[in-house]
Amino acid sequence: LDLLGDAGGDLALAHGNDNIAQALVLRLRVRKGELARLGWAEYGSRLHELIGEPNNTRTHVKLMAFARAAVEQDPRVREVKAVETTLLPGERDVVRILIEVELISTPNPQNLVFDMKLA
Repeated sequence: LDLLGDAGGDLALAHGNDNIAQALVLRLRVRKGELARLGWAEYGSRLHELIGEPNNTRTHVKLMAFARAAVEQDPRVREVKAVETTLLPGERDVVRILIEVELISTPNPQNLVFDMKLA
């Protein structure tokens, strides 16, 4: 995502696939309930609950479930086709979450990559 619009330092607006990718990443990063005072009690994810957990299969299953639940909340998402996790070489405490999403507005699935630091 290129957020810098020009050399003057202004921010650019995200459009199309960049917009939905940005929105989904923000949804994954925000703790569920964090925006309750603003009227968005259900917005966000539970991924933060897994910080400090061991990097093992059980944690990966929870990561996938929490990521799927958060992404499915977005009204522009028709279906989460697949969610998987993978380890990053040389990173003991980082798990890469790969999400394949079908949007209401486009027939082709979109891929979202989100790195989650457990420590």
